[in-house]
Amino acid sequence: MKHTSRRGIQLLVTALFFIIMSATGLYAQEGDSTSPTLAGILSSKVLRVGVNPLFKPFSFASNGKQQGVDISIAKVLADKLGVELKVVVPKSFSELIPMLRNNDIDIIMAGMSITFDRAKVIDFSDPYFETGLSILLNKVSSVGLGISAAPDYASLKKELMANKKMSRLRIAVTKGKAPERAVPGFFPGAMIKSYPSNEAAASATLKGDADIMVHDEIFLKVWLKENAKTAKYRAVVLNPPFKPDYYGIGIRKGNQDLLNLLNVFVRELQSNGQVEQFLGQYLPITSKVVTRSYNLNEDYYGGD
Repeated sequence: MKHTSRRGIQLLVTALFFIIMSATGLYAQEGDSTSPTLAGILSSKVLRVGVNPLFKPFSFASNGKQQGVDISIAKVLADKLGVELKVVVPKSFSELIPMLRNNDIDIIMAGMSITFDRAKVIDFSDPYFETGLSILLNKVSSVGLGISAAPDYASLKKELMANKKMSRLRIAVTKGKAPERAVPGFFPGAMIKSYPSNEAAASATLKGDADIMVHDEIFLKVWLKENAKTAKYRAVVLNPPFKPDYYGIGIRKGNQDLLNLLNVFVRELQSNGQVEQFLGQYLPITSKVVTRSYNLNEDYYGGD
């Protein structure tokens, strides 16, 4: 009787030991993972990265090949994982999250802003790039609003509120991107005009179909430099950005191991200064205006 009881207690203790060890992750069978995506990447030896089809300097086509800051970062990640990189370019930015959720890609690295609404359906790594929303101002079309000489967002908004012309302000945004949702809070009552691409929204602003465009500072400054011949004296990007913005790597929910790994990867990128090194390969940055804000050389006109 005593022998049976002692044996039962030993079995119970052993069972509890393995339960505790498994729960804490200290005892795991080979191949066990709290990240199906990571397991799939390591098994297939391929990392499928969804990128922005056109968002200079983060992702854009040149000579039939996709390149940019996000592509460079993705290559580093693939090398660290010891797998092959497969860059997946959708037709539009809005396709990326559905592609991720359908398991058509493993991660999103597309200059994607970390937002509350997106975080409801996918998980984000820590930010790998800090930027901010800025304003591309058409100095001609905005004369009637009294804001053509506004030096920054605060002055522009103050003038519009004082002369009660906010409702006449026409703002160009890109359909489906973060600025489209953010703009109403910063320009209450203004007219919002959505366009299918960043370039279409910027071109509409330059033509005077909109008075301002709101988007990430880097895109606006690159676009303005590349269109300097037609935009000179007509448009300007206001410094500094008026709303901080952060890009994160997107993954499917339920992949905690991969998320932990990506956060370590991001910290290494930042500590090594690699993101700004990659940015410098595509942009002739001269200096930071303020945190998250950059100036470009005056002789930069871009082009593929």
